[in-house]
Amino acid sequence: MKKFDVSILSASILLVGLVVLGVYQAGQKDLDPTLVKAGDTSITQYQLYDEMKNLYGKQMVNELVAQSLIKQEAKLQNISVTKEDLDKEVNAMKQQIGSDQAFHDYLSSMGMNEQKLREKMEVLLTRDKLLDKAFPVTEEQIQKYYEANKAQMGSPAPALDKVHDQIESVLADQNRSEHYGQWMETIEKNHKVEWYDPTFAEEAQGDNAQAPAETDVK
Repeated sequence: MKKFDVSILSASILLVGLVVLGVYQAGQKDLDPTLVKAGDTSITQYQLYDEMKNLYGKQMVNELVAQSLIKQEAKLQNISVTKEDLDKEVNAMKQQIGSDQAFHDYLSSMGMNEQKLREKMEVLLTRDKLLDKAFPVTEEQIQKYYEANKAQMGSPAPALDKVHDQIESVLADQNRSEHYGQWMETIEKNHKVEWYDPTFAEEAQGDNAQAPAETDVK
């Protein structure tokens, strides 16, 4: 099973909040409903939306752009994720958590259900397939990794054919992390992403310039 990072779930919750609260439009503050009364102060829907936008807006915009581009690129390259792919990941996650009930309780605590999880995981698995196609692991990489690390694999070290698949999986993860930023920048250009808010554009450029491991969310 792939390493699963709950940050994708957290991000989805924030996204839902931004979408729900985004009904506010400039010039309609007189229609801005009060959410909480704290003494003689009213906390309104717009105040909450504005605060969430300032804190998480850039992250959410970048995630929405990435998800959209991944889906478009997959369609262009005729790459898809099967139900069997998703079942394998979900079942492995259930085993990791311990039981079906604990699994569903966990999702509920994150504001999600299994269907939403599958939708998010489909995007992540699609992204990985695209990256693996663009940056495949080579036999030369596998051999080099084996020679560099076989001393830590046991004494005597297992034959390469016994650990080939495990090494390939490790290197695939490394390839994805190393090349994600470069790859995303390329498909943004290919699909002609236009940033109308200069603040978001600057943020996106900064993200692509960072170490890919920081932008690669699993």
